[in-house]
Amino acid sequence: MTAGFLNIEIEGGRRSVEEMLDHIDSAMSPIGMQLFLSGRIAPWLRERAEARFANEGDDAVGKWQALSETTQVWRTHHGFGASHPINRRTGALEDYITGSPSGVTSPTVGTTVLTYPEDPPGDPILSKKVRTAQRGWDQPNTPARPVLGMSEQDLVYTLTQLALHIQSWDTRIV
Repeated sequence: MTAGFLNIEIEGGRRSVEEMLDHIDSAMSPIGMQLFLSGRIAPWLRERAEARFANEGDDAVGKWQALSETTQVWRTHHGFGASHPINRRTGALEDYITGSPSGVTSPTVGTTVLTYPEDPPGDPILSKKVRTAQRGWDQPNTPARPVLGMSEQDLVYTLTQLALHIQSWDTRIV
């Protein structure tokens, strides 16, 4: 087996190289990154969260652990499905995760931040549901069944979308 090599040569004048660098700089500017994150990545994260609820877990957070027998008895007694759906008894947790807006800011020079969901839950009960889903709970013993997470698939998607964003960026925006 022989190793192959890839040689790339780029020919062009100084002006074309400067134009290319200006294009990349513009696409990666705070405005460019805000548009990229809010337009391409936030919707992806929302879709992933929706699928995570529908499938009770995924490659990013793992398959959610089944409900205990005690929980199933309680749920049946209170008119909910015994073992499914997990993390969707009242719908408040799912509505918060999949229905909240995302926030994109540039708090410092050279930094753009996507926060999803944008705001923490205002309701203390919902806040506890999010914490319990993400980390679990000791009393009563409740395993973590995370509703937010990212995987290698999400990283590949983000990097691919970033390359497409840079390639298609309209420098007139900035």
